Amino acid sequence: MADSPVQKALVLLKCLAGYGEPIGVKRLAEDTGLNISTVHRLLRLLAEERMVSFDPQTRLYGIGADCIRFAISVLGGDSLAARVRPVIAELARTLQETCAYSVYEPDGFTKAIAAVERGPNPLGYNFDVGRRDGIHAGASGKAILAFLPDADIETMFKTVPLEVTAENTIVDPDALRRDIAEIRARGYATSLGERVPGAGFGIGAPVYGPDGRVVGSVVVTVPLFRWKKKNLGWMSKAVMDCGRVLSGIAAATASNGAGE
Repeated sequence: MADSPVQKALVLLKCLAGYGEPIGVKRLAEDTGLNISTVHRLLRLLAEERMVSFDPQTRLYGIGADCIRFAISVLGGDSLAARVRPVIAELARTLQETCAYSVYEPDGFTKAIAAVERGPNPLGYNFDVGRRDGIHAGASGKAILAFLPDADIETMFKTVPLEVTAENTIVDPDALRRDIAEIRARGYATSLGERVPGAGFGIGAPVYGPDGRVVGSVVVTVPLFRWKKKNLGWMSKAVMDCGRVLSGIAAATASNGAGE
């Protein structure tokens, strides 16, 4: 039995990682043998540090974006990093532009960049691993937002201030609802000057977990001076295909973790 707070926190993280899906406090307490009040307290602390995520709708906890980011940074072999990076790298080679994978943080309706691969062009868009943004703006964020349950979307509108970060940021809920409907219909999100003024044109697609819930997104961003509208068709297909591959990786990773 773990004695120190650090040991107990690590026990919780190991337990969460093994499930492969969000879990409630009661089950965590039962499976770890920790007091339920201790589990509550440690989960709150871990959530503050983004090591675990909390979904206010389901009241379930999962591995957080910063925990995933650390894993992607340091793990090798058959790890998530080894599986995600080659897929993102192949997309970057295919599209000749910078591509990134972000993980969804349901507790704050945010997403964090977990993996980045640059294209071959010396002048391209830069992403900082670990950067956190709201999901109401930009192709990577809206690719997550659009495929959340309607109840979650309405909760975001009621509880999260929609920050204006660039000239084309959409902060009107009705306008966002219309944009969401279009994204759902075509299967991918686009953005132009929503996150960073004049930075580029983005195309994003959702990534799903084994339970069918959106867990992240993949995005490509093309500098405005290189963007051509005629490329939208084949580039969006490539991004969506990548999203499906990453969804398969998420399911396989969860399955492998649950079987250990």
